Amino acid sequence: MQNVPRLPVGRRKRAHEVAEHLEKAITSGEFTEGSQLPSEKDLMVRFGVGRPAVREALFILQQQGLVEIASGARARVTSPSPKFLVGQVNGLIKRLSATGQGQTHMEQTRLLFEAGVAWQAAKQATPEDILRLKSALDANAAAMGNTAEFIRTDVAFHYELTVITRNPVFAAIHDALVEWLIDQRTTTIHMPDADRFSVRDHTAIYEAVAAHDPMRAFHEMASHLHLISQLYTESKRLSEEILRNVTRDVAARIDREMDEMWSGPQRSKRKPRT
Repeated sequence: MQNVPRLPVGRRKRAHEVAEHLEKAITSGEFTEGSQLPSEKDLMVRFGVGRPAVREALFILQQQGLVEIASGARARVTSPSPKFLVGQVNGLIKRLSATGQGQTHMEQTRLLFEAGVAWQAAKQATPEDILRLKSALDANAAAMGNTAEFIRTDVAFHYELTVITRNPVFAAIHDALVEWLIDQRTTTIHMPDADRFSVRDHTAIYEAVAAHDPMRAFHEMASHLHLISQLYTESKRLSEEILRNVTRDVAARIDREMDEMWSGPQRSKRKPRT
């Protein structure tokens, strides 16, 4: 067995303490990215704990994106990747967007994130970047009237801005937001002229990026997202109001039909529903 120093840990929350010690060993460079951690048996000796505590500690580190665990092999040190970030953020977004307050928080987050992305894109866009962004804009404009294609090209235009920043974290955050973005755009696209106003805004964003004007790009993106947010709110409100009125109208019609069918001296008229 490998001769390793014994580092006993406290009795309470042993797995978490083991995880903290291993995290420090990884960040200090004792265990480098790609290398294998000691065996479970060696870790049990090193920290003076049982196998369950070691396995739980490794699971905690896996959840943090610091190690990779494969059946029959020792845990291997990794670094949190953009893909890992997407997986972590996706769950949070789904929980948040399920509530009214969470929807507001998501819109605020998107506003600051995408306006910042537009700012950064305007600062560092190359001529090739600007050509790709123009192509994405043209595809979005050409898709007006085709709901599914418009939504796809709308999301693609916003993604192209993250590509221009050359920041993999920005791209990962965009990927994490995609499902929520598609739901929001699917709701707002049915508003009259929503696609036309969206293309108008995208054009203004493109022009600001092409002019290398970060402040203007930030402003145009913020204005665009504020419009989408308001359209989403109004679309939800109107949908609920219209459906509520339709339900009441249908119920009232059925009541009238039943009254006409069954009214007679032996049956009193039904009380209308409210």
